[in-house]
Amino acid sequence: MKIALIGSGGREHAIYWKLKQSFNSEVHVFPGNAGIPEEDRIKEVYQGGNFSALKEFLTGNQYDLVVVGPEQPLVDGIADALADAIPVFGPEKKAARVEGSKEWAKSFMEKYGIPTARSFSCNSVEEAYEALEQMPSPYVVKADGLAAGKGVTVTESIKEARHAVQDCLERKVFGESGSTVVIEQFLKGREASVFALCDGTKAVPFQPARDHKRAHDGDQGPNTGGMGAVTPVEYIDAKMLNRIQTEVLDRAMKGFAEEGCPYKGLLYAGLMIDGTDVNVVEFNCRFGDPETQALLPMLDEDLAELMMQCAKGELKTDFLRFRELASIVVVVAADGYPGSYAKGIDMSNLLNSQPDNPATLMFHAGTEIDGNVINSTGGRIAGVVGSGINIDEARKEAYAFLDSHSVERTFFRRDIGSLP
Repeated sequence: MKIALIGSGGREHAIYWKLKQSFNSEVHVFPGNAGIPEEDRIKEVYQGGNFSALKEFLTGNQYDLVVVGPEQPLVDGIADALADAIPVFGPEKKAARVEGSKEWAKSFMEKYGIPTARSFSCNSVEEAYEALEQMPSPYVVKADGLAAGKGVTVTESIKEARHAVQDCLERKVFGESGSTVVIEQFLKGREASVFALCDGTKAVPFQPARDHKRAHDGDQGPNTGGMGAVTPVEYIDAKMLNRIQTEVLDRAMKGFAEEGCPYKGLLYAGLMIDGTDVNVVEFNCRFGDPETQALLPMLDEDLAELMMQCAKGELKTDFLRFRELASIVVVVAADGYPGSYAKGIDMSNLLNSQPDNPATLMFHAGTEIDGNVINSTGGRIAGVVGSGINIDEARKEAYAFLDSHSVERTFFRRDIGSLP
């Protein structure tokens, strides 16, 4: 099977690594990063937005499947542009609105009875201030559109909440993505992420994972795209997973079908678990990063075959097998992330090293290679994955490798895998 994988981050490196284990698979990444062998990287064809050139290249070179990693091309309609020529693992533009517009997603959830927080959509500062007055503290302010994981503010201070509203609606910090803000009731509980493979009719879940979004230990500091993740999740049992299936995933699949956009690809449900209650914080239209880096090494299935079945609307299984181990990923980031940070950090001491233990893996994120030197190109630079018989053992593996391969001007959290 000849597969085109779109993207360049840690998620895409993990997907590439897993797809390469599939029988007789040939995988090319557009454009990839320094963790992908040069012969499997195609940098010139697709730099974002030009779907016609990509389509011409893929059909001319007889690819069998396209796997889309990031959310932006899905929201922009890459699946619609390619679907008549080649199977695509990823939802069409209309379905990708579930991530592309928080306002649409909230309306969708309310319409189809998917449990979620009370919210208001506001297009003016005055509307948003009024909505904040109707919500108890802590306050949640979200830019409606895509904002690279940085469009959400959660604060005890109404002054900070108003400042976040102004950032969106007046200062245009997030451009058009912030032209509408969603003011949402704060949900108590513990977070979890449940991914599901979808074929337009049914959703088959992965085992749950949970990520750590705050920059610093103890869940302190600003929200990031994710500083680490762990699987499995101790507070989700079979009974809770069944509720997530019936109340979240099944209702979502029914809703997409009724909206005229059957969902094919990976549906990500970001959840809040409070005792026996479950609520959806957000839906995403793609694999989560960094959870994917912890989950895929545990998946005991042929991912390429499953993705092809989803793209064709004929997923044959109702259950995914996972190794009976725990896995964590610890993200290495540039000092200053998610604010301003340096690029061009020499990561060779970490990323040119080979772990002695097969339970330890490394996935590149924001990297590029110059000769034998691997330099950083982004805020999140790499992920180190450890696995073991339990979460404590997995943590030991990951942190032992990180501690013996330090890199100046970078940081990582030391409490990934700890319970919230």
